[in-house]
Amino acid sequence: MKLKLIPTAFLLVLVFSSFAPGITNASALAGYYIGYDLSFSTTITNRGSPTMHMTSNRLTNPTIFLFPNDTSQTVGLMSSSHSIRIDADPDGNQIGIFQIERSLQPGQSITIEVSFRAHLHMTSARQLEWRPLLEYSSSGLKHEIPKELVEKYCISAGPWRINDPSPSWLSVRELASKLIQNETNVLRAVMQLVAWIGQNIKYPAERRDRILPPNETLSSLEGDCDEQANLIISMCRTLGIPAYLQSGCVYLPSKVDKGSKFDGHLSFQLDRIGWHAWAMIYVPPWGWLPVDMTMGYSKEYPLLAIQAAAVQTLSTVMSNNHFVTDYISEINRDAEQLKRTGAYIEERESMKPIAISQEYQATADARTTTMILIAFGIVVVGAYVAIRSKARTKTKQGEY
Repeated sequence: MKLKLIPTAFLLVLVFSSFAPGITNASALAGYYIGYDLSFSTTITNRGSPTMHMTSNRLTNPTIFLFPNDTSQTVGLMSSSHSIRIDADPDGNQIGIFQIERSLQPGQSITIEVSFRAHLHMTSARQLEWRPLLEYSSSGLKHEIPKELVEKYCISAGPWRINDPSPSWLSVRELASKLIQNETNVLRAVMQLVAWIGQNIKYPAERRDRILPPNETLSSLEGDCDEQANLIISMCRTLGIPAYLQSGCVYLPSKVDKGSKFDGHLSFQLDRIGWHAWAMIYVPPWGWLPVDMTMGYSKEYPLLAIQAAAVQTLSTVMSNNHFVTDYISEINRDAEQLKRTGAYIEERESMKPIAISQEYQATADARTTTMILIAFGIVVVGAYVAIRSKARTKTKQGEY
């Protein structure tokens, strides 16, 4: 399945809660994990006549997001071509600001390179274990959602303009209400939204520059991963169900992609890596659950949008949380501005497996072996087989 490349340049879309230079502490990696090396290189060239100020555009701003560390992943910065100062963005994501000259003279270029080592841990969710079992009879009701979460994650913010009076946003609110009506079971309500979006919103046949906001995704009945995610987030917020957006990169062993965007001002080359986004929706009693409309959803069994979400069943390194920033408007605006300048951006990104083991044995010259790839395939395919098997059983029982 195609994944949308979110334009990044120096904004490499990598996010996080702690900055860990060098090889991560071995004690933090006890237990089952899969390891990856991620490399990012960006070159910006000023082909125009005036001096270019890189901080004036999100796409050329010399800043990176730093991957977070939590129970599902451990990520360390292995190398950087320039020194970095640590800060945070409005969404609370930790970012690194490159300590470089902020302007480029005509004909001048600069290349920035960074690499990370990521270890993905086998959490209970990745083992398809939920307590209680992920089924409608176990779901909490809307009135059980904590009030503080409703106040924070059900407001009009970022790209989710749920209070916008325009007809297109009114359609979003009306559809959400029509689909759910008086349903109070939170999991069932979310799955009714999932089923409608999965059956009616189609993935774009061709890559396009502009990112659609949720109201346009609905009116055009077309959307890629984050566009479909933002639509269900908007509908959930309208209904009083907390939701926000999360994104990251997925290991795709057969994916090699290259192309250009923004009238050729941004070119990219991807080696076994794809950028992906999904909704995070609060469903009691389980808490925050990923809802993946493009890599998880199944028409026959909508619960797979959660159970088969890429962040749980594929090798996905989570990068960004999106809470309040309207990244859609910002990227669309800066993309149009970029096309009117002499700035040209070249990006190279790769994600390579390095190890899979139940005990951490970090070595400086780790190599990907045939056995590693076989084991990786068994893990991923096995997870999908288990999910599909459960899906067929529950479908026969008429659960949904």
